[in-house]
This record gives sequence, C-alpha cells and structure tokens, in this order.
Amino acid sequence: MPNGFSFDRALTYPFKAPHFGSFPWIFGLSYAGIYVALFTAVGLLGWRTAADWFLTLQALENDPNPAPDEVFGVIFGGLGTLIPLLLVVSVLGWVVWAMFEVASQKRYLFGEKFSLGFGGDELRMMIVGLLWGLMSLAIFALPLLLMVSAFGVLIASDLNGPMDDETARQFLGPFFGGFGLMFLLFFVYVFVATRLSPCFGLTVKAREIRFFDAWTVSRGRFWPILGAYVIILIVVSVASQMVSMLAQLVMMPLMMNLPSGEVTGDEVAAIFLSPAFLIPMALIYFVLLFVQGLTQHFVGAPASLAARHDPRNDLGETERVDIFS
Repeated sequence: MPNGFSFDRALTYPFKAPHFGSFPWIFGLSYAGIYVALFTAVGLLGWRTAADWFLTLQALENDPNPAPDEVFGVIFGGLGTLIPLLLVVSVLGWVVWAMFEVASQKRYLFGEKFSLGFGGDELRMMIVGLLWGLMSLAIFALPLLLMVSAFGVLIASDLNGPMDDETARQFLGPFFGGFGLMFLLFFVYVFVATRLSPCFGLTVKAREIRFFDAWTVSRGRFWPILGAYVIILIVVSVASQMVSMLAQLVMMPLMMNLPSGEVTGDEVAAIFLSPAFLIPMALIYFVLLFVQGLTQHFVGAPASLAARHDPRNDLGETERVDIFS
C-alpha cells in the first residue's frame, strides 16, 4: 500500500482512510441532526418576527409602484430585528463547525473513530476558522466595497423615472468594476486558499495554531491538492444537486399551501408551526444537511493528507514534493 502524499492517494483518501464503513455516515447523520435542531430552535424563537416580516413583504408586493428605498428598507429592516438572534446562531454555528472539523481531521490524521467534544482542539480550530474568514475578507474587501457603493447609489436614486447619465455612471462604474475585480481576485483566492488549506490539519496535529505554516507544507503540492479537491467536490456536488432537486420537488406542495391574499400574523404562524409543515421541512433539510456534512468531510481529505505527511518532519516527503514543483 502506498504511503506518503501523492495525487492518487489524496484523491482516494476520503474512502481509504480508516473507518470508512462507519465514520462518514455517522458524521453526516450527526451533522444533520445537530443543525436541524439548531435551526428548529431558531425558528421557534424567531417565528413572530419572521411572520411579521412575511406580511410586510406581502403588502409590499401588492403595491404597484413601491419606492426603491422603501423596498430596501423593508428587506433590511426585517433583517435588523433578527440581528441579535442571528449573532447567537452564528456563534453556535461556529462552535459546531469547529467540533465537526476537528472530528474530521482526527480521522484523517490519526485514524480515530467519530466522536464530538469541545476543548482546546476545538477552540484552536475556531481561531483558525476566524483567520480563514479574515483572509477571505481581505482578498475580496475592495470589490465588495465597490458593489456596496453601487447599490447605495441605486437606493438613493429615483427609479420611478429613467436614470440620468450621472446616476448611471455612478452606479455602473463601481458595479461592473467590483464584479470584474471579484472575478479576477477569485483566482487569487483559489491560489491562497489551496496553499493555506493544510492549516486545519496542522493545527490539530500540532495541538497549536498553525495557520501560516500551511504555506510551507503545501509547497510543491499545489496542483495535487487542488486537483484532488476539485474532483472530489464535483462528485459530491453532483450527488448534492440530485438530492437538492428531489427536496425541491417535495417542498413545492408545502410552498403552494402558504397563505395568499390578506392574512394575519396568527394565520401565518399557524401554518409555519403546524406539524404538517414542520415535520416535512425538517426531514427535507435533514437530508440536505446530511449531504452537506459529507461534503465538508470528504473535500478536506487532500489538504489533511498533506498535513499528515509534513515534509518538514519527513525527509522522504521533502524529496517527493519536488516531483510536483
């Protein structure tokens, strides 16, 4: 059996690492179960605000000539009332992500069976995840600012009549400039993300935060890591899309039963909180989140294998990476 890092091994590692017969499936089921429970709790806590927002949007749809600032005000105003709850959910989601990422890395690095916990490994993983988010934000900050400024011009303008040349220039310039810059920076992001991708495995392996060390570990391994990642992602994405389409077919009758015309908040709540709506929706999202959990676990294998075979600690790996340079 081949040892060390190679493209072939990175590609097949999700299926050849220990405990394939049990780990991924328990991982996916646990992932889906915890997130469905989290989302259900959020829905029960925020249903009144969501129902009021739904009714406001419905009233806006009946307005033949809504003002643009009124539309954006309703949309973002409804989100504003949910911000405290969304912040709590974001923190909990961050914690849960770290727990599952650590469990995933421990299978690939040490061959451990599936288990969830919260301790030093998970805290370090949360910090690495935060650094990853800041890195992503830094790369895309400029195009995002340009597009936000473009939509700011759109909100402030009067769209009931034709857009004047100056407003069009102020909108189109930042919008297409931001869009084009985001497209170009996407390739920068792919390069940087691939080079830093072993940081999650290195942090678990060393039991210390090893974010920037990943750049050294991925030296000479860029194309094998990226190639294996893309192929695995394509395979799981095809499966995910098939499951998603089936879920949407099941959801259509539920959506058709939503109220139309003049309804009250209590009537909306009665539908959203009824077992006939909640149980099918929970089952649908359980399946979707199960696939999402499998995706998170499988696509992390190539970078984790690179972290496991750190060339800085293995002279054989130091020679092997020159093949890819």
